[in-house]
Amino acid sequence: MLQRKHALNKFRASVSVGDVDEAVMPLLEKINSLRDYYSTSSCAGRISVFQDLGSKFDSRSLGKWHEKVEASEVLACLHPCEGIVWFLAEPPILHVACANLEAAAKMMDAARSSGFKRTGLQGVKAGRFLIEILSTERVDAPLMADGRMLVSDEYVKFLVKIANRKFEDGKRKLARFDKALEAFS
Repeated sequence: MLQRKHALNKFRASVSVGDVDEAVMPLLEKINSLRDYYSTSSCAGRISVFQDLGSKFDSRSLGKWHEKVEASEVLACLHPCEGIVWFLAEPPILHVACANLEAAAKMMDAARSSGFKRTGLQGVKAGRFLIEILSTERVDAPLMADGRMLVSDEYVKFLVKIANRKFEDGKRKLARFDKALEAFS
């Protein structure tokens, strides 16, 4: 229970400084209100552009949105730079700590029945089973390499259209999952 208390205090501190994705906050509050569960790092999904210089530590964000985006916003953040510039659309991801294996199985069943196909047990510690709830709505595409554009503006518009559709798909799955959690009370 000490882990849960610590995680919930950390969550409240993150909320107070605006470090929690607002779109997923009501769902996290619902999870955190359940006796056998608490949330850890989670996101409702995002669309981003980042510069990859070969390692996670050398990469930098050029643009990040936790909502649908306009192609003009993506194009506006592109500028000649070293490395590879990537366009990403990432699905919702939730990490939930569960008190026991039975609770973890129940949460995973609710997530999978809501459409989160890539849901599974990520780690086991004394008194905690950590599950990751993830789906398949993802786009990864290189846009630039070593300062030169690899694709046309039309292709960027096409990627944005697909990413926005996948973002909406993720929101619908989150709503189904939220509804499925009503049975936990």
